Amino acid sequence: MATKVRVNVANPMELLELPGIGPAEAGAILRFRAEHGPIRDAAELARILGGRPVTELEAELVDFTPSGDTAPEAPGA
Repeated sequence: MATKVRVNVANPMELLELPGIGPAEAGAILRFRAEHGPIRDAAELARILGGRPVTELEAELVDFTPSGDTAPEAPGA
C-alpha cells in the first residue's frame, strides 16, 4: 500500500509525489495553506487545483489530517 501524503504538512517535494501534482499545483497548495489554513477535503483540494476533479487515486493517497494533530503513541509507550 502506498504511503499517504499529509497535504496539510507536506513540503513541496512530498506534494510532488502525488500523481497529477506538479510544481504549479504544489505552489498553489502551499499558498492556500499559508493564507487559509488546512485543506479540509478533496472538494477543497479540487478548487485549489483550478477546479479540476481530484481523481480516485489522488484521493486515496491524500491525508487531510490538520497540521495540529500528532502521531498516535507507539504501543506500550
